[in-house]
Amino acid sequence: MGDPYEFDGATWDELRKAVEGSGGVLRIYMADLRALQNAGRLGVHVRNDISRRLAGVGLGHLPAELPSYQENEVVLFQLGTPAADVVEAVRGDNFARAEDALRRLNTKGDAEKLAAIAAILSGD
Repeated sequence: MGDPYEFDGATWDELRKAVEGSGGVLRIYMADLRALQNAGRLGVHVRNDISRRLAGVGLGHLPAELPSYQENEVVLFQLGTPAADVVEAVRGDNFARAEDALRRLNTKGDAEKLAAIAAILSGD
């Protein structure tokens, strides 16, 4: 799939715009998020703060728990999108919601999108 996006922006809004500009999904290094947060180390509190900041600008992330190493990659996605619906449905225990979200993808003929989401969720 290529290398993760190397974000060189200075604000959370610029990051949101970068995600929007890449189809609502963007793979990025934790180092970039750490720099945006102006943090030294990616301890649990820093990672929780990053997660909250992302949510504050309308972004979710995979994996659900942000990694603690700057070399790790994460996938950011725009909240309120079909991709976000699927991620949130699969993460939770509302199987009816997950079934509906996955069926919507299949009935739209978006098998390729479903395969991409499955690969993201499985960590491939």
